[in-house]
Amino acid sequence: MKDRVVVFGDAIIAIILTIIVLELPIQTAANGTVDIVVLFRAIGIYFISFCFVANLWFQTGYAFNKIEQVKNRDLVIYLLLLFFLSLVPSATRLLIEDTTKQTLLIYGVLTLIVTVVMRRLITALTKQVLDDNQRELRIKLLNKQDGLSVIFRVVVLIFGLFFIRPTLIIYLVLPIMAFLQNMVEREENDLIASLDSQQQADYFQDRNQVWGNSMRRYSALLRDSMKDGRAYDSDRWKKIMADWEEYINGEINERKRLLPSLNENETRRVKNEIVRLEKQRQRMEMQKSLTEERLNHPTPLKKQHLKQRRPRK
Repeated sequence: MKDRVVVFGDAIIAIILTIIVLELPIQTAANGTVDIVVLFRAIGIYFISFCFVANLWFQTGYAFNKIEQVKNRDLVIYLLLLFFLSLVPSATRLLIEDTTKQTLLIYGVLTLIVTVVMRRLITALTKQVLDDNQRELRIKLLNKQDGLSVIFRVVVLIFGLFFIRPTLIIYLVLPIMAFLQNMVEREENDLIASLDSQQQADYFQDRNQVWGNSMRRYSALLRDSMKDGRAYDSDRWKKIMADWEEYINGEINERKRLLPSLNENETRRVKNEIVRLEKQRQRMEMQKSLTEERLNHPTPLKKQHLKQRRPRK
C-alpha cells in the first residue's frame, strides 16, 4: 500500500509541475517580438513554485522511505496535502499575470497551509520509526522547528503587504533553505543511528556544545552531505566523537575546579553533575570502541559498496 501511495503522490506532483510551466506567458507582441521582461519575470515566479513543490516532494519522499506502512490517518493528511498543493498552479498563474499585494497574499497563505500540513505529515511519519526512549525528545524538537517555520512564514505574509519584490525573493530562498536543512537532518540522522538510546539523549542535550554552536553544526553536516561515500568516512566519525569527548572532559574539569569555592548544597549538586558526566564519558568510550570496530570490520553491504567504488586497473 505504501508504494501505491508514494507513486500516486509522485504522479500528482509531476502533473502539478507540468501545469505550472504551461502557465508561462510565452506570447509575442504586435510586432512579432517576445516581451523578454515579462517572460523572465514569469520564469522567476515559476522557479519559486518549482523549488517549493520539489522541496515538498523531496521531504515527503524521504519520510515515506523510513516507514513500513501508511496508517489511515497519515494517508488522509497526505491526500489533504496533495489537495492544497494542486492549487499552487492557480496561485502561481495569478502571481504571474498580476503581481500585486493581493495575489502575493493568496500565494503566501496557500504555501503556508501546504507547509503546515507537510510538516504535520513528516512529524507523524517520523513518529512511527522512533522508539519510546527517543520519541518524546525528537517530536518535541520537530514541533519546535514547525512552530518557528510557521511564525516566520506569517511574518513574511505581513512583510509582503508592504514590500512585494523582496517578499518574492524570500519565497525563492525559503524552499532552497528547507532543502539544505533536510540534507543536514539526513546527515545527522546517520550519526544518531550509530548511538544507543541513552547516547542519543546525551547528544540532543549537548548537541550545540558538541559542535560549538548551531551554525558550525549546520555548515559541517551540510559540507559532509556533499561528499561521496560519506557513510564510510571513518575520519569524520572519529572527529565528531573526539570533539564530543573533549567537551565532556572540559565540563568535568570546570566543575572540579569550582568545587572548593562552593557551599554544601552547591557542592552536592555539582558532584552529582560530575557523576553524570563521567557516566556519559564512559558511554562515549564504549561508543568509540563500537564505532571503530564497525568501521574496521565492514558489513557485507559495506564491502560491496567499497568494491563498487574501487577503481579499475
